[in-house]
Amino acid sequence: MLFIISGLVVLTFIFPVRLNCSSYLPLQAGGEEKVEEIEPLTWWGFPSWFQRATVVVEDEELIIAHQEGRKVIFQPRRLEGKTSVLVGVFPVWQEMEVEVFPAGEDRDRDGFPDMVELSTESERNAFREFFVEVARSQIASSHPQFRERDCGGLVRYAYRESLKRGDIIPYSYPRVPLLGVNIFRIKPGSFNLEKIEEDFSVFASSFYLLAYNMVLLGKEEGKAKAGDLLFFCQPASFSYPYHVMIYEGKGRVIYHTGPIGEEEGVRETTITSLRRHPDKNWHPTEDNPNFLGFFRWKILD
Repeated sequence: MLFIISGLVVLTFIFPVRLNCSSYLPLQAGGEEKVEEIEPLTWWGFPSWFQRATVVVEDEELIIAHQEGRKVIFQPRRLEGKTSVLVGVFPVWQEMEVEVFPAGEDRDRDGFPDMVELSTESERNAFREFFVEVARSQIASSHPQFRERDCGGLVRYAYRESLKRGDIIPYSYPRVPLLGVNIFRIKPGSFNLEKIEEDFSVFASSFYLLAYNMVLLGKEEGKAKAGDLLFFCQPASFSYPYHVMIYEGKGRVIYHTGPIGEEEGVRETTITSLRRHPDKNWHPTEDNPNFLGFFRWKILD
């Protein structure tokens, strides 16, 4: 009996029964990491022999967390929101609420929040490659989700699909920082956190894509990279004057023919072939006023 009692007493000096740590942690989206030191205490209020913390994050799209001994390092990602984190030191667990506040800065004043823009060259190159791949894949067979069958629809579809690649960019559609599914800007001006619902939409015509979602590169092909766009304005086509094509790189272009009956579909051509088009309004040349130039997505600029 004495042995059992003495054993229980020893255990109360070894195993923690509670954790001294925060129950709430505020973070800033895309901001600096924070370190929380977890203090495991025994029944008598002394530090436990067990010190190594374990952490389980409910929503890893919001934060990344890892432990170093009894320290837990929280790194906020780009999304805003709340998540639950379980912190444990054997055999005790405690729940912590982590809230990531939105970051609405638009330092380059291009109308898109910094959290949406792809900030590294590897992210931008990966996006470009997949954007072109999605568009090219529609040549053989159109995906069921590619429903808006025109040139602007092809561009919107490829853009949206490319934003789903959370493995190559720091977020994944439809969970886009601040914007959610409303990824297209439809009004001028710098980004305003209070006007998201007015300034952004789930849809944008070719004109709005051109006017508020792009940066002009010029009319020289040498300035363009894969994933950039060519825009034309054909005033004679009163209903749909603005047309867009996708530059693949190395002189190749992908475009949608528009609703022209059985011939409707996605095609591939070359800049050289366009320059020889019988209608000079489709020539991607400096002297063609109908050719508006090469453009780049603002999130890549």
